Parts: sequence; C-alpha cells; structure tokens
Amino acid sequence: MFVVEKKLSYVNSFHFIGVGGSGMSSLARLLLINGFSVSGCDLSYSETVKKLEKYGLLFFKGHSKEHIDDVDVVVYSSAVSPDNEEIEFAKRKNKIVLKRIELLAEILRLKNTICVLGSHGKTTTTTLISYTLKKGGKKPLSIIGGIAKNDEDELSYGSVAVAEIDESDTDFLKVLPFCVVITNIDREHEEKWGGFENLKKAILTFANSVPIWGFVVVNQDDANLREIIPYIKRKVITCSLEDQKANFYVKNLYLGKNSRYDIVIDIGEGKIHVEGVELGVPGLHNIYNSLLSFAVCYIFGVDLDVIKNAFRSFEGVKRRIELVMEKDGVYVVDDYAHHPTEIKATLLTLRQIYSGRIFLIFEPHRFSRVHNLKKEFAEAISLADLCLITDIYPASEENVWNVSPHSIISLANGKNIRYIPYELVVDEAKEIFKRAGKGDVIVFMGAGKIKDMLSKFLGEISSA
Repeated sequence: MFVVEKKLSYVNSFHFIGVGGSGMSSLARLLLINGFSVSGCDLSYSETVKKLEKYGLLFFKGHSKEHIDDVDVVVYSSAVSPDNEEIEFAKRKNKIVLKRIELLAEILRLKNTICVLGSHGKTTTTTLISYTLKKGGKKPLSIIGGIAKNDEDELSYGSVAVAEIDESDTDFLKVLPFCVVITNIDREHEEKWGGFENLKKAILTFANSVPIWGFVVVNQDDANLREIIPYIKRKVITCSLEDQKANFYVKNLYLGKNSRYDIVIDIGEGKIHVEGVELGVPGLHNIYNSLLSFAVCYIFGVDLDVIKNAFRSFEGVKRRIELVMEKDGVYVVDDYAHHPTEIKATLLTLRQIYSGRIFLIFEPHRFSRVHNLKKEFAEAISLADLCLITDIYPASEENVWNVSPHSIISLANGKNIRYIPYELVVDEAKEIFKRAGKGDVIVFMGAGKIKDMLSKFLGEISSA
C-alpha cells in the first residue's frame, strides 16, 4: 500500500473537515483508494466531493460533532478555524486531530519524498514529475493539489513519493523531504509568515532539511530564489533558460501551442545534449516547470526517451489554461490564476495560442492579497482586451483592509475594466459571447466561486 497496509494499522477511519479543497481531497482520495474508511464535510457540495463519493466517501454538508463519533482521526485544513465544533469535540474525546499538512507528513515518513514548493507552478511541476516517473516504472505515490488531465487511479508500491507542498501552511516544515524542488518565490502569503523575508527563510530552512544524500533543484532564473541559493547547504541542482553554466539549461527554445527546445545536462558526467524535447502544454512558465521536472526525473534514473515521450503526451492540470468549449470559432478557457504573476503568465500564453481578443472575467481571491498587490493586479489584468472583475472571494478572511474590486479598477489607468457583481456574471458572459468573433477567447479566472459561474455559463451556451 502507500505506506502501511490497512490491516497492519491501528488507525482505520478518517474524517476530513473541508474535504472539498484540492489539497484535502487529494489526501482523502489517496486513503479511499488504499481501503481506509473516509468521511468528510464541507459547507457546499461540489464536483470534487461528487468524485470522492464514487470512491466511497461519506459526505456531510455543514459541521456537526456527530460526524466524528466513530472515526479514529480528524483532519482539517488551514482554512478551518481551530475552534470548529468538530475539532473541539474530537479533542475532548482524545481522538487524533491533525492539520492537513501533518497528515501529509505522516504519510510521507517512509518514502523518499520529492517535495515541490514555490509561489507558482508547483501543481503542474508535481504532476509532470509524477507522470514521468510513472512512465519510467518508478510507481510513485503522488499527492497533488489539482487534478491531472492524464489522471490515473493506481496504488503505489514504489519507494518514491511526489508531493506538492503549500508554503501558505506554516507547518510545512514538518514534512521530511529527500529532494526539494523550488519553482520560484513571490510575494505571497506574507500575512502568514509576518513578512516576505520570513517566507524566504522558511523555504531555505526546508531546503536545508534535505538529508546529506538528497538534493535541491532550483529555478536559477528567479531573482528572489537566487538570493537564498548561496545559503543552501545541500547539493544544489540549478536549472536555467538564461545561464549556460547551470546544471540543466535550455537551448533553441520555440514557444507555441506545443513548445520545443533542447536541454543540455552538465552534472559532472560531461555535457549531454538532449535534442527535440516537446511539451504538451503551452507557455514560458511551463518551460520552467518542465525543466525542473526533467532534472528530477533524470537524476532519479528515468530513461531520456521515456522522459521525452512523457513530456510530449502530458496534458497538464485541469483549470490551468484549460480549453473547456469551442463554439462558432469562439474559445472558452478556465484558469485557476489568482496572483498577478500567474495572471500575466496565462494572458501572455493565450496571446501565443489565439489570434483574437481576450475577454477576461476575473474573481479576486483573498482580501489580504488584493490589499498587498492591488497595483500588480491592475497591471496584470490590463493585458486583456476587456476585463470584468467580480466580487472578492474571501477564503475565510474578514475584510479588515476595506478593499473591493474598485481598489484594483482605480489603479488600471482607464483601461477597459469594470466591476460586475456575482449575480450578473453569467448574463454578462453570454453578452460577450454574442459579440465575440472567430478566434476570440473568453477566460473565466480565479480560485473561488468563478468555476461554478463557468459551469452555469457553459450549460446555457450549450443549450442555446
């Protein structure tokens, strides 16, 4: 099994508070596939929950201490308040109570774990590493905060695990890595760490927790990450699109719907030139993700031809520049971006793929993020030809900063950007679709309720 067989465990049943979140659902799914009894609750029923039910999840809507009468372990996400009635009741009953990251750490204790973290790109990088290792026969345990389009349900019997690590949870340092992959470091989750410098220090501490026989793979081109590289005390493998002194670097890059490039490997064995690497997902940001993935899989012994074939067939992760409809020459795209850097990457990639206008329907995520990055948000969304901003998704935060979508709009320098309330999003999107021409793209973007609006829009357009 993934770590220990159920029949050898004194723990057999789990209850997840906030089971609909991507990080929580991935762990719940893993336990279900491996034969454990899993229940969960959330404030709303979602497609994620529906899928988990097919694996055997017992779902409850809302919170009640009655949910956990017969469970051994209660698991909660960082978005759930510690004074939640289920958590308090579980503690009084002396049940095992774990944060999501603590359960992850327990699962990974007996694996050689590849931990992927960074402000952007970690889900795609984790997924590509896992997919390629599977193609190479390594049978990794995969714990990912998203849903791979090449989704495969299978048990893991290998010694390797690949896990996406969320640096927004200050307990991520409890995970014991064998290899750490750092995609980049951006101004994100500063409120959790008491400032950006503390976030960088935590990532450095995690990198240095690798054992002496492990290694750290870094994106050398990221300016913030470069600041901590000299202080990493373990073996560092550098990856670059700019510096030919890096251990893995790119040459002859072509960007398009299917990008192509060559890779030069220089890790002390003499330089190896790998020609004609093709990637099944677009965008410069994904070239970085794939280069880091290439380095990890090569060092873990996957054959070069296997790596190239895996990269070519890789379909990416759902809600990452995902084309969900094409009708009358108009394209509809679903995207998870919720940070200015991610928004820019998505919009620039869409410019490479499509020839028409970009109509962006954007849902900001977290009041704190809007407060800290409102200028950067204004610059990023201005890359679209038209942007409709809807209400800010709170993600359990209170609006102590008194920000709104207008905090962004006021800094957008008269660009074609305006506010639209939640209840009018679908109608406005339908009007845009009527006006759109061949080659135009409508993008629903965000990490909150925007995906539900997209589902309603698609249903109404499909039946029209």
